[in-house]
Amino acid sequence: MKRIFLNLSFLAFGMLLSNCSTVLNTTTQNVEIRSVPENAKITIGGKKFGLTPQVVNIERGSNHVVKIELDGYEPYETQITQKISIWFWGNALNGFLPGMLIDMFTGSMYNLLPDGISVELQQAKPEPTKRK
Repeated sequence: MKRIFLNLSFLAFGMLLSNCSTVLNTTTQNVEIRSVPENAKITIGGKKFGLTPQVVNIERGSNHVVKIELDGYEPYETQITQKISIWFWGNALNGFLPGMLIDMFTGSMYNLLPDGISVELQQAKPEPTKRK
């Protein structure tokens, strides 16, 4: 009985290591977005996410273009990029190809950087009036 328990423990531990990133990293990541002044519109990849300050949950599987806009201020645009997570290398070190494939297809092999955006918006310059 003790031997069966020990074998099941090793099997469970091996399964955990087989998809480290998916289990430990998940397929989405929280990114905190702040602006001065607050209540600026947040758009990520063309999708509206509400107003600043806010923590948004976005997919790890791709890069994201973040746009922050507020009337009377210049729009601010930046990119959140993906970098390979250290958890992904756990699969490589233990030689478990299926876990690596799962992590690649789910996007959990990545971390998004930066994990927070804080911006001070610049007031828009008034447009000169045209004379006729």
